[in-house]
Amino acid sequence: MLDEYSVIPLYHQLKEIIREKIKGGYWKEQYKVPPERELMETYNVSRSTIRKALDELITEGLIYRKQGVGTFVSKSKIVHDLIGEISFNQQVMKKGLTPSSKVIYADVDRTSSKRIREIFQLIDSEEIYKIIRVRLVNDNPFILETIHIPYKYAPKILEQNLASIAFFDYLERELKFNFTHSTLDIEPIAINEFESNYLEVEIRNPALSLERVIYSGESAITIQRRIMRGDKGKFSFTLGENAEDRGNYISGLEFN
Repeated sequence: MLDEYSVIPLYHQLKEIIREKIKGGYWKEQYKVPPERELMETYNVSRSTIRKALDELITEGLIYRKQGVGTFVSKSKIVHDLIGEISFNQQVMKKGLTPSSKVIYADVDRTSSKRIREIFQLIDSEEIYKIIRVRLVNDNPFILETIHIPYKYAPKILEQNLASIAFFDYLERELKFNFTHSTLDIEPIAINEFESNYLEVEIRNPALSLERVIYSGESAITIQRRIMRGDKGKFSFTLGENAEDRGNYISGLEFN
């Protein structure tokens, strides 16, 4: 029950109770949330308290409203594990879902930034390929992915079927790269016009941006940036907390 004497506002207490019902699986996907009046009687709070709690859960994507029908538990977000397998395809298939890709752009990047060239330690005359793909789950757009890779590392990459290729599997199996570590930057962003066209969401909707620089030894082999819809997925980490394990985790990847 709610604690009316707590410094924690009643709406926030209620929100956390409902969140735990969803996260714990007591309220399943598509479960119809009890009507406001029933929640008011159950928790002995005002309608404004109920609405504020529900509105925040809607903003977080845990529940949604159907006009004239009611409020329902949203489908679970797809968890994109940042530790272990780099392959998006493998992670999606492990969850029993179907991955696919649509190529938006694939060519030499003639406008690559100074920062990107410095990461790859390239001279001005060396070319970089740029590949932009929409990654889909069960035919629904999920991630807008941009990959940079120097020509010298993958000179025939544009000859591959980029709509179906498992990019990192190709680099490891066909080109024999041994990835050793990566650096990782994650930040919340608002979807811009270009991204909204391909992710099929409104401009300024929340999203997560992940930029990963993947290395083989001292050399940066590829830069991958993924814009992931905030309403469809989330990133996850597994972190070692004792002194021995802590050293095995570097920017989201685990190494033995």
